[in-house]
Amino acid sequence: MVQTQLLGIFCNWSPFACFNSAAMAHLKIPPNFGFIRVMCIGRINQALILRAFEHGADGVILLECKDEDCRYGPGPEVGHSNVAKVRKLLHILGIGQSRLVEQSFGAHEKNELVEALWDFSEQIQAMGSNPAKPRQERGIQREA
Repeated sequence: MVQTQLLGIFCNWSPFACFNSAAMAHLKIPPNFGFIRVMCIGRINQALILRAFEHGADGVILLECKDEDCRYGPGPEVGHSNVAKVRKLLHILGIGQSRLVEQSFGAHEKNELVEALWDFSEQIQAMGSNPAKPRQERGIQREA
């Protein structure tokens, strides 16, 4: 079975604090993740989310602050709207809406964050590779 490739996009504030705390506590993170830290999930536009899938991600999880903790005011609203729109596009493209997930965390929720990463990894691994990937990257051999 081909190992899936996942991308976690962290808000710089609460979720990234959780991630740092988890690392300092030596909590194990799934090995099939790459991570990007951004100032606010609301600043990530739809095209950037889609780019992750274009560049080979089998799943993307947006890790954001709780709505009431956002330092950028409308950040969560913009983020929720972008995710809803991208999910529709993922459905149209045949990739699947469930390959894009958003979850909110408070700065003290390191265990919950790590658990969410493992759950997401298992969910995507069960689904297999992104169907939009070229056959070779999905681990499918050409028929002779």
